[in-house]
Amino acid sequence: MLALPLLLPAASAQQLFRWEDDQGAVHYSDRIPPEYSEKGHEILSPQGTPVRVVPPAKTPEEIQRERELERLRAQQHRLIEQQQAADRVLLRTFRTVDDLIMVRDGKLAAIDVMIQVTKSNVRRQQNWLNGLREEAADLERAGKPIPDRLQQGIEKTERSMQEAMAAILEREHQKQDIRESFARDLKRFRQLKDIRETPMEAEEPPTELPNLITCGSDAECERLWLLAKDYVKGQATVPVESSSTDIVMTAPPETNNDIALTVSRIWNKQGTGASIFLDIQCRTYSAGMENCATRERQQVLDGFKPAVEAAATQAAAR
Repeated sequence: MLALPLLLPAASAQQLFRWEDDQGAVHYSDRIPPEYSEKGHEILSPQGTPVRVVPPAKTPEEIQRERELERLRAQQHRLIEQQQAADRVLLRTFRTVDDLIMVRDGKLAAIDVMIQVTKSNVRRQQNWLNGLREEAADLERAGKPIPDRLQQGIEKTERSMQEAMAAILEREHQKQDIRESFARDLKRFRQLKDIRETPMEAEEPPTELPNLITCGSDAECERLWLLAKDYVKGQATVPVESSSTDIVMTAPPETNNDIALTVSRIWNKQGTGASIFLDIQCRTYSAGMENCATRERQQVLDGFKPAVEAAATQAAAR
């Protein structure tokens, strides 16, 4: 530093640099060695005052990190814009919390109507299947062969019932999606309107159906299927009316207090594995006749998955 003023007159027409070597020693010169040119330096005026600071060149890792940060900032900006747009739609569509609840309940009720119609069709198919099986049993007792049209009718009806139960399960999933979507909308609407949640509304809807069990392999599905059938026999208050490879149905309930059940094994179309689905039967599926959703029936549905999984764990431990 003491020598710097002595150098300035001779270098007044030249640009000066201040730079450090690898040992941290400070140097002043009119040029920078190539190996230090990208490690950062200062440009000085002919009078020795700093004019500009040239930062060290960025490493490939630093460049990659900056690009990732920029990508994350852009993504966050897009999410904020999307949320603001969704908020505007939410506030334009609904005026009050009651409006959201009414629309939600209306959507759920519409799906329930479709479910009840499908259940009614399943019951009619079950009655038809019982007749076909009785006809086949009469022929066997008489020592006569079962015609192909009768066997095909039995198989076709069983497939149709299985497809109907898969449709019911799909609509139950739709109801679940609606509950979760409206729970998010209700929470956001209350935030935007600064309305306090009630304890019941603050509860998140369950993310899984308690009356549904999934399995991944054929062996696992068979073990769980046998346990599911045992659960039906233990919980139903009416006898099992029919049992086939992938669907078991009890007789319909005779009184409002009876618990009648249907359990079906719905194989995944994409590959291995299945869904084992327990459902409640009602005395009638006509609108406005019987409320099937009693506390006792709901307890049977809620206890299905825990009971079967506990029985499977106990069986594996033996």
